[in-house]
This record gives sequence, C-alpha cells and structure tokens, in this order.
Amino acid sequence: MKKERRSYQQWLEQIYLLTKKRRLRDLNIQLGKPTTEACTASYEPSDLDELKQLAISSNHGLEVYYEALDHFLRTKAEPFQAMLTTWMSGAKAYVRDSVIPFNDAINWCQNASDPDDRKTLAKELLALCRFLTQFSHATWEAILSTLIETFGFKSYLHYNEEKRNMSIRDEATVAQEFLEQTKDSYFDSISALTSKVAKLPLEESSRYDAIYLLGLRYLDHLFPSEFNMARVEKFFESIEIPLRDNRNLKIHELSSGRQSYCIPVEIPGEIHVIVGKISGWLDLESLFHELGHAFSFLYTDPNLPVEKKDFFHSAALPESYAFLFQTMCMSKPFLVEIMGIDPEKASIVSGIHRTKWTTLARRYAAKLLVEIRNFDNVDLLEGKQYYSEVMKRETGFSYQPDTYLFDLMPDFYTLDYFRGFVGAAIIGDFLNSNFGEKWFVNPEACKLIKKWWSKGNSHELSGFLEVELKKPFDIKCFVEQLTEVNLQKETLDRVL
Repeated sequence: MKKERRSYQQWLEQIYLLTKKRRLRDLNIQLGKPTTEACTASYEPSDLDELKQLAISSNHGLEVYYEALDHFLRTKAEPFQAMLTTWMSGAKAYVRDSVIPFNDAINWCQNASDPDDRKTLAKELLALCRFLTQFSHATWEAILSTLIETFGFKSYLHYNEEKRNMSIRDEATVAQEFLEQTKDSYFDSISALTSKVAKLPLEESSRYDAIYLLGLRYLDHLFPSEFNMARVEKFFESIEIPLRDNRNLKIHELSSGRQSYCIPVEIPGEIHVIVGKISGWLDLESLFHELGHAFSFLYTDPNLPVEKKDFFHSAALPESYAFLFQTMCMSKPFLVEIMGIDPEKASIVSGIHRTKWTTLARRYAAKLLVEIRNFDNVDLLEGKQYYSEVMKRETGFSYQPDTYLFDLMPDFYTLDYFRGFVGAAIIGDFLNSNFGEKWFVNPEACKLIKKWWSKGNSHELSGFLEVELKKPFDIKCFVEQLTEVNLQKETLDRVL
C-alpha cells in the first residue's frame, strides 16, 4: 500500500509536537516526575529524504529536516542510552564516609576543599568510567553508524557542518588563536589560584581540582546572606522584567548546589528554570545564566515561524545571552550597585571570577580542538589520548584518557559554548560603550536587549552581531577583557 505524501506543513506540525514532547519529558526527568509518554520518531530514512526534497522545492529552509533527523538519531540511540543511564544511576564513588552518585560527582567536588578527597574521587571515578565506557561508546556508535551508513555523511563533523551550514573546521583556527593569546596571563593567574586555594602546584593538579576552584565555594564567606530570590525578583522588576506572577515562566527553586537548567517546553509560552537555592556565588551565577536563556525565550515574538523560534541548530546566540547575564552578576558594578558589596571586596570577587572565566573559555577552546579532530574520525575511542594531552597542555590540569567519552558533548555544543563566551564579550562591550558600565539598570539598554530577544533565532550569532551591532565575530575584545588584569598572590592573601 502506497504511503500518502505529507505536506511541508504536516511535517512541521509533527516535528514541532515531537520537540515539545521531548522537552516536556526532559523537564519531568529533572523534576523527578514519571515519564511514560513515548517520544519516538515514527518515520523512516526514506521519509526524511522526502522531507528534505520537499523543503528544498518549496523554498523552505532545512531547519525542520534537521530537527526531524535529530529526533530520528535520538530514537536510534535510546536503547543504548537507557542501558547507560541505568548503569550510571547505580554507579557510586566512595570518599571517606561519603557515598557519591556518579551523576552528582561534580557537585560534590565543588565543595571538596580537601585535596586528598579530590584525589580519592578521581581514582574512584576513573574505575567507574572504565566500566561505563562500553555503554557510552555503544550510544555514540548507534548515532555515528546511522549517520554514515544510512544517511551518507562522512563523519559526525560533516553532519554538524551541514546542519549548521558552516565550516566547523575553520573554528579550530579561532580557538587556537584564542588559546595562544590568553596563554601567558592565564597560566600566571591560575597557578597563583591553584597554589593558594587547591593547595597544590598546578603541575600536580587534576580536572577535579579545577572543578573545586571553579565552584568558588571558598569565596562564599563574602556572599551577602540577605541576597536571596526575593532580591533577585526586585532587581528584575526594577528593569521591567517581572519574575513573580509571570504565567509563562516557572522557576523551580530546589536544593542548593544542584545542576541548573532552562527548559523551554513552548517558546514563548512555557519556560521552566530549575535552580538551587541561592547560598553562594555559584548558585547566583547558575541562576543568572539560566535566566539569560529564559528571558531570550520569553520575549521571543510569538508570531515568528516555528523554525525561527523553536528549532535551534546552533545555540551560540542563546548561550551568549546566558553568559552575558552570568558575567553581569559577577561584575564589580553589579556587586557594588545591586548587591551592596564593599568595592574592594567586589574587585577581588570579580577578579577571581575573571580567572574562572578564562579557565572555562580555555577549557572549551581546547575541547573544541579535540572534538573537531576526533569527530572527523570513524573510531571515536582512538582520540582519548589526544584528548588527555591537549587538555593538559591548554588548561594545565591533568585529564585522564578513560574519562574522555564522558566529557564529550553532542551536537558540537562545545562550539556553541566557545562562541557564546566570545559573543557575550562582544555584546557586553557594545552595551558598556553605549550605555556605561551600569547598563543593566539603564531603561534604554533593557529595551534594546528585549528587541534583540524578540527576534528569536532568526540569526545565528555571527549574523546577529553583523545586523544588530554592526560588529564581526572576533575574539579581540574578549581577549582584552580576560588579559587586562592578572590575579596576584597578594590579592588572594587578603581574602583567603
């Protein structure tokens, strides 16, 4: 029996509904609710070929095609992912009297001030990763074999370049330039911070020591205890971005220290933010990062086509908004003006945060080099030694080869993070130049940002910068921001 051909609109409605179902399922998983509804891509490769030709012949873009293909890949990988998830849920590390679930290891490490405890955790996680690698590899193989054998892509890199309509290989040059230009100032600052806070020389430190450093818990004695969610709501209300009683935004404030998420079930009508209670700098950063995402979804024009508001094949622009708000809340002007912190202490907090920011940006630049090289190969496991070498060289922290697969990000999201860091710096520089360093309380600046948000993902990051800011995507101002002041040991001695 011959199948009835679907119109482009029918395909659009089907894929949009599937996207909403998956997002709702992701939300329920994060909230610990039952997830019984199936999110299966009930179509075949031949149907996707038909959709692609239909989109081309009707002068539509390929957003729906790649969204449909992503759902198809997830369906193929889900049996293997379910097995991995099952084993991971039972995996535990043991450090002294602590029993640490595998999925909670990063949160635990952010609070682990004892270097011996972090070293024990590293050994425990290494053993777990060696066992779990077979299940993670099977999940990746299901995706890669489907792309190569069924759809004819040369590699995962090739697939993502086609989906994004950009040369990801060219980004390796940008990442390498960034690493070279920030190298000296970074290693000066991170060496001082590691020695003082992690109680280890950098050459003996691991990625788990870096996780502790980036958690900033050692600075929480400078965090004003009265700065809670009510104060955050008051700040945003003052710039006409209401959080309370916003029927399209739901903030789930759960236990402190948990992983934060922003899940847009429907843009702009149903946005969820999941965060921990504000008890320190990391909680504040996480909240503002997710709110940066949430606001960009909330203020998206509901009349935009689904392809321009609900489908994201590059998240660099949304991440730029999120990083913009994250760096804003840790800047000296915000710390003094909004949080009421002493200017000298604010300088120290913002200075240490700048070192954290450089560390994160270099980590993702280095990961990007690794993933561009390794995702261009058929055998993904061959790249684990290269991963370990590059991460050690560019961050200074040791990375165990057998943890490699658990540091990979699907859809080249590493690229979105790196470009998001740069994008946030360019946008922030534009706002500072036009509205001053306290742009976050300037009504005209806030109106302009809402205007940007209203356009959804009509532009990828580079297009947005060119159209809205008349600026190119360039690392220059980001490098200048990160290298203008080095963290000194004397500064650390004053607060630690």
